[in-house]
Amino acid sequence: MAEDRAVDAGPSPLVAGSLAVTLLSLTWLGTNWFHPWSPSLLGWVFPLLSAAIATVAARRAGTTVGIAPAARRFWRTGGAAALLIVVALLSNAWDAVGTPGAPTQAISGRTLGLYVAGMIVTLWALLRLPGTARPGGPHRGRFLLDASAVVITTGLLGWHVAFRNIDDWAGTAASGATVLSTVLLASVAVLTLMKLAVAGVGAVDRRALHLLAIAAAVGAAGGAAAPLMAGHPHVSDAHLTVPLTMLVFTLAADSQRRAAGRNGTPATGRRPFSLVPYAAVAVTDGLLLAATARAGDGALVVAIGAVALTGVVVVRQISAAYDIAGLLRRVDATDRELRAVRGQLAHQAHHDELTGLANRRLLEERIRQAVADGLPASVVLIDLDDFKAINDRLGHVMGDALLVIVGDRMRACVRVEDTVARLGGDEFALLLVGISAIDADTVLRRVGTALDEPVRVGPHDLLVGSSMGLADAWRGADPTELLRRADLAMYAAKEQGKGRQARYEPALDARAASDAQLGADLRQALERGEFHLLFQPVVRLPEGRPVGAEALVRWQHPERGLIRPDAFIGAAERTGLIVPLGAWILREACTRAAEWLHGYGATQPWRISVNISARQLREPGFAAHVDEALRATGLPAGRLMVEVTETAVFDNGPAVEALTQISDLGVAVALDDFGTGHSSLGLLRTTPVNVLKVDKSFVDGITGGSEEVVIASAMIRLAEGLHLGAVAEGVETPAQADRLHELGYGLAQGYYFARPLPAARVGELLAAEADRQPARHRTGPPARRSGEPDARAPAGSAPLLAR
Repeated sequence: MAEDRAVDAGPSPLVAGSLAVTLLSLTWLGTNWFHPWSPSLLGWVFPLLSAAIATVAARRAGTTVGIAPAARRFWRTGGAAALLIVVALLSNAWDAVGTPGAPTQAISGRTLGLYVAGMIVTLWALLRLPGTARPGGPHRGRFLLDASAVVITTGLLGWHVAFRNIDDWAGTAASGATVLSTVLLASVAVLTLMKLAVAGVGAVDRRALHLLAIAAAVGAAGGAAAPLMAGHPHVSDAHLTVPLTMLVFTLAADSQRRAAGRNGTPATGRRPFSLVPYAAVAVTDGLLLAATARAGDGALVVAIGAVALTGVVVVRQISAAYDIAGLLRRVDATDRELRAVRGQLAHQAHHDELTGLANRRLLEERIRQAVADGLPASVVLIDLDDFKAINDRLGHVMGDALLVIVGDRMRACVRVEDTVARLGGDEFALLLVGISAIDADTVLRRVGTALDEPVRVGPHDLLVGSSMGLADAWRGADPTELLRRADLAMYAAKEQGKGRQARYEPALDARAASDAQLGADLRQALERGEFHLLFQPVVRLPEGRPVGAEALVRWQHPERGLIRPDAFIGAAERTGLIVPLGAWILREACTRAAEWLHGYGATQPWRISVNISARQLREPGFAAHVDEALRATGLPAGRLMVEVTETAVFDNGPAVEALTQISDLGVAVALDDFGTGHSSLGLLRTTPVNVLKVDKSFVDGITGGSEEVVIASAMIRLAEGLHLGAVAEGVETPAQADRLHELGYGLAQGYYFARPLPAARVGELLAAEADRQPARHRTGPPARRSGEPDARAPAGSAPLLAR
């Protein structure tokens, strides 16, 4: 097999050679028509050369790089057909000049067989050529009409030129065999036209197919014109037909070679009608005029009129075809627009409109596909911390821009085969396919690092934290269940503090079920009024006199009895019920404090403390809720102190903003459980803190271990240096109280002084303390003691713990 040849964009020298041979053959034919002056054998050299050139051109096209395999096969088969024609021409030349009675136009059965074999091979190559469409429906009907027009026209032309002179023809050739050859050539032409008109281009270059059709038509016409040469035995129709046919064949092969790399490209600007029937009409009209020219003026006039009328009808049909084509183009344009709209709707149905990420529907589909394929997969749910506060402060336009940037950062952290989705609001999800658990954790860390970087949105540099929950898929996993597990893990991460990650484990299900049941009970308990408050006094050291109280919630369950806070506060946080429960605690504590104030007088310097959860601080307008509770109960702001943990304000975000607004009302702020959380001294600079409450864990060992003493001493020194109050929590023994007093603590609370008491009992203690105060102290706060800040109170109050 010949090696493939690279594409040469220029015309082939073979075309020029074929053209030169054709011109020489026509010149020889014209000069030897009436008076032969050269040997007859010379005339056969030109057809042989043209067929040989066509063979080489076809083989060259069949070995050109860049054309389709089907086209290579076609041209290689075409080269074989051309080679058979070369052999047939040699046999034909021997018949004409090498046999007794030469020169003659008669051909032998051997020659005829070779010609027929070449045409059959060509026909076989055409039939094997794949098309771009198959005739069917209206296309099949139009094809049959076009084919019928070609067959009828070919038959009329053949009859007019050749078959009516069959008697003259019979003396110069094997009439039956020649007729058969002519019919086969005409069939090749018809089949080629059928290929172009109906089946489409396929693998072969369209221009090359047009040239092949012309070559077949030239061959058919030359065969039909053979009787015209009956009186000239020293020449043959092969001298005319073969060079012309092979020239066009060579042009077709060269067109295919130069078109490598653009095969099958659909033609643009195609006419909206087929030329086949109009060409057939034109040929038939010409035959009609030629046939009636001898019949007299009357018949000729009628024929001319018929031809003119036919022309008018043809023009009218072509005009209508263009009108219809324009309408169809508009219909096609509308159809393309509809397809584009359908594509947009399909995209919108599976993607988030804001970020362009996958939505929940597409995410679930891809989860199903990954599970069906048996691939390991992990789903990650990501929730942006405090995004709502950004939306509230900066507006939804800035919030949307932030979400787009966050989505882009997530996409940059995962692979192409992974999926990033936005499920709504500030909740995102990742689907990691074909990845191990260890690698999934690595991806989470990479995403977390990317999201921790400041985000520039307009003029603002925003810090965005994220909580992530990961769940691994299992065989037959349901997408909804997998997302639920990831959601449980994400909330478990939030409980550990912001910016955390957690992986799903079965224990989360048990806790979720318990939380659901407990959440339902809590809601009913709020409606039924099953909660009540107890108050643990805060006392002054060393004498232990009450100067305030901390409100503590208790749940009196109708079946389970008294339930302590540590059994239900966590569930209330996770279910969100801490918000209505906290609002009730705040209002109830303020109500009881107002009763103490109005019942026992305003001269005693005491304050009521209420614990506030991180979830409450994140609620929009929480400071306004505090102000409303104070106004509704009539309690001065200076009599209230809110207690928050370090974890609640560690992010320096909306929680700090809420505390600042509360402090502006005149309400004091205490940092509860100080030393057990993040213990960032920066909190004491950025948060409006008035009091540090030292956790019980540092008090327990204060009478023995030196480490606890050092820590407790450092905390009171820190509080004094920052002009803050300090309260030691969890004091249970007189030795602890004495040691705290020695270290400089002036305030404490714990079981040693009093357990949590009903509101009435605390009111009695405050009243008794007021009775013991000297009259001169009833006009202002008591003298400052060690560890106790210098008090300055709003008008009408005498705060215990203030700057």
